[in-house]
Amino acid sequence: MPESFGTTPDANSARRILSGVLPNIYKAFEFRSEEAAFDRLSLSVTGDTLTQVYLEHQRALEMEERGGARARVEAFEVTDVDDIRSGDGGGFVADASWNVGGTVVHFGHRHFRQNRYNARVVVVPVDGSWKIESITILEEERLR
Repeated sequence: MPESFGTTPDANSARRILSGVLPNIYKAFEFRSEEAAFDRLSLSVTGDTLTQVYLEHQRALEMEERGGARARVEAFEVTDVDDIRSGDGGGFVADASWNVGGTVVHFGHRHFRQNRYNARVVVVPVDGSWKIESITILEEERLR
């Protein structure tokens, strides 16, 4: 159990925590099995957000089966964390920015795409691990 449970982390600690939990959301989209995807998501996400992200995963698989895009994350970096404040249940709330890059395959070709996200993230301790309780995307920008 991380010693920072119950305290508001500094920017470096919050960046490390978010760098540990956010990539699992993207990695879950690589699984074809519903059970494997849900299990991967549940490592880092809890509550209603777990259900929402899982349903997004299912919609993405349906679109792929109809010939839509398929993405594979190859790079992930939390670039900024600020406005960190204490949250409910020993957790914290932070405004964070991160970049996600990967290969997108669709319409018979592939290319690299990179996006930047700015979001308010609520993180809570659950059974000795940090988990995302909610994410509110404030801005999404395609970089490449």
